[in-house]
Amino acid sequence: MNFRAIIVDRDGVLTDFEMAPAAAYFSPLLPISLWEMSDRWEAWGAKVGFPRNMAEERRFFAGFWDALADEFGLSEAARAALHAFDYTSYLRPFADVRPALDAAQQAGLKIGVLSNFTLASLEPSLEATGLADAVDAACAATVIGASKPDVKAYRIAAAALGVEPRECLFFDDEQPCVDGARAAGMTAYLVDRRRNEHDLAQGVVCDLSGIAAALGQETA
Repeated sequence: MNFRAIIVDRDGVLTDFEMAPAAAYFSPLLPISLWEMSDRWEAWGAKVGFPRNMAEERRFFAGFWDALADEFGLSEAARAALHAFDYTSYLRPFADVRPALDAAQQAGLKIGVLSNFTLASLEPSLEATGLADAVDAACAATVIGASKPDVKAYRIAAAALGVEPRECLFFDDEQPCVDGARAAGMTAYLVDRRRNEHDLAQGVVCDLSGIAAALGQETA
């Protein structure tokens, strides 16, 4: 197979979210846990709709923080601190990511990111983690109007890279999303970072060094 592109998920594949520092940020501000705040986040999105662009995202955040501040009767200083929170500053790329993406680019492959994250700020998040220059197209579900494992999402991502789905290698840390990619015609692998080695025969890699391994297997 002559692959022309690599498409990857963001969360759990490219980046990790540092929960402990984020929880420490909110701890003096809110009387609820980060998990409880996440539940309120989902409820807020269900109520007002998740943002489809950056202007909507700014309004989404502002409304959400104000709703929390009003619910708990927070001080103006605490309200301001909520508004100042930037989730992208808590994202960290895994150590294997940059070398893998650089090698793929040097091999002439296009790089795409396809994420189901419910915000529009996929590209800013890649900039914050220093990965934006390695990515040719970033597709957030809320922006493109389709979510994995719907085959439409994968086709949109492939089209954004100017390739056919069959010309793509896909990597995700959720099996249903891997299955969706295969249904769309892509060659897809599950990323399981709990493993110590790749099992290409079973369609599983332990990190993104699996890109090179998968390419080597397909061309052998």
